[in-house]
Amino acid sequence: MADQHNDNIPALANQVAEDIPDIKENLEFHKDCFQQICTGWNNTSVTALGFIRTIWVPAVMMETNATAAAATGTNERSTNKINIEHWAFDGASEEIVEFDLVMPEGWNRGTIKAKFYWSSATSSTDGDTVEWEIAAGALSDNDAIDAALGTSQVITDTLLANDGGDLQVTAATPALTVGGTPALGDLIHFKVSRNVGGTDDMEEDAWLFGVLIQITETNTIAAW
Repeated sequence: MADQHNDNIPALANQVAEDIPDIKENLEFHKDCFQQICTGWNNTSVTALGFIRTIWVPAVMMETNATAAAATGTNERSTNKINIEHWAFDGASEEIVEFDLVMPEGWNRGTIKAKFYWSSATSSTDGDTVEWEIAAGALSDNDAIDAALGTSQVITDTLLANDGGDLQVTAATPALTVGGTPALGDLIHFKVSRNVGGTDDMEEDAWLFGVLIQITETNTIAAW
């Protein structure tokens, strides 16, 4: 009886021969991808190829503005005892909180965007409108700290549940230009406020849980 394994050898050889061009093409494709990812790579630096990064800034990482102070607080939900720190922004006067970031070194130093995570105090009504505003400025070594920020951007959101029972997440702001001349390693100072002078019509406090910042990274990162 012929060895069945030997009988299969020609068929296997033919199959391998047919597959070789596909294997080679696949390897070339992955080689090209790897070279693109590693563009700019050497012993000390790497270039980011247009990566998008988000940075979460919770309420606990912010501080209030002394002149137009928002109030810090927390509110425990009755059923599951959920507690989230927040800043409470009044519906009648503009109040402000502030925070600082040093951006990742891949940041292209271009415009950024923000989304606001929030809810409201009780007695609020489904359909109420709240406007959030944000501005930012860059501070380099030896810059005056008391510097003007860039032009602010505003985003409007509509309350989805009575009494602030649901989490609210705004759409992204329009592109926000950071004031000054941003450089790598700068301290980026942010101001967040409730824009009560616009279309905001919710009388109750708006509770800010945090801000999500989106940046683009294309810059070459070098070792210190």
